[in-house]
Amino acid sequence: MQEIKINVTKNLHRDSIITGFERILFERDCLGNLWIGSWNQSPILYKNDGVEITRYEFPIGIYLASDNPFHSNPDTASFGTSNSVIFFNDDKFFNLPAPKLTNSAPYQILNIGLYTYVIFANTSGRKQIHKWDGTHWETLNSKLEFQNLRNLNQISNNRILVTENNLETAYILNLEGNFISEFSTSGAPMNLKINSDKIFLYSDSKLEVRNKDGELKHILDLYDETMKTYFGSYLEFLDISIDDHSNLTLLLKERNKSPSKKHLLNFNLDTLTLTQHPLYHKITPDLNVLRFEKDNSGYLWFKIFGNHYSESFYIINQELAS
Repeated sequence: MQEIKINVTKNLHRDSIITGFERILFERDCLGNLWIGSWNQSPILYKNDGVEITRYEFPIGIYLASDNPFHSNPDTASFGTSNSVIFFNDDKFFNLPAPKLTNSAPYQILNIGLYTYVIFANTSGRKQIHKWDGTHWETLNSKLEFQNLRNLNQISNNRILVTENNLETAYILNLEGNFISEFSTSGAPMNLKINSDKIFLYSDSKLEVRNKDGELKHILDLYDETMKTYFGSYLEFLDISIDDHSNLTLLLKERNKSPSKKHLLNFNLDTLTLTQHPLYHKITPDLNVLRFEKDNSGYLWFKIFGNHYSESFYIINQELAS
């Protein structure tokens, strides 16, 4: 890996975060830092650790990948660029050599130990998983014929979960890419989030709660008639956040309505009950909310879609909610 020389500016105010373009990178790492960056703007990343905001300005020629791949573990945060992967570690950025592909911009990134697994946005289709072993790239030989890969996530010390964009099947592989098991999902494509013992797969209308072996434990169907009767219309998922072992925060919107009413709800996994979040009434229909994350200081950051394809943030302090 080669270190990237960058300009660093510390102690920025929130208003100094310049976005104004669509497809902003917006992710929370496993340490609670919020990362913000725009792939079609100048090469800049912002890190908000809850105490201060730091800006990292990259040399001209290094741009974030358009699909905004991101992964973090306690040691490093990883980002996709237009032709490879960069790592953030010990306040420095490092660049991996690019593989010999027609399009080497990453689509998904996963770091496990000394290995980096990547689905590249190759022009021949996302049909392979590549692995960097510290010296060179190799292709995992899983003996599965992938058609259009979507998710790549670690579910245990030695297992990876893989899903596709247009296939209602999820695969569990070992670290060498060998097949272990598979399970059927309720739809495709599915978004994916994971905590220490659960897998959360969600589409527009359904949330599946599974254990680490893929066994379905619960399913929340927003198109269920009971849900429609209670909320007055069909709802769709915008985003979910894992609060703790037993609780999720769900961001939902009315289906096929503009402007659409938003619902910010707590979902208790022990009782399977939905209750209004303390900030429920702060999210008005005119806010075109896309996603949300909580920073280390207790603020909720909502990424919103504005005029002329711009994206910005609506920020609320949870402690001041009434």
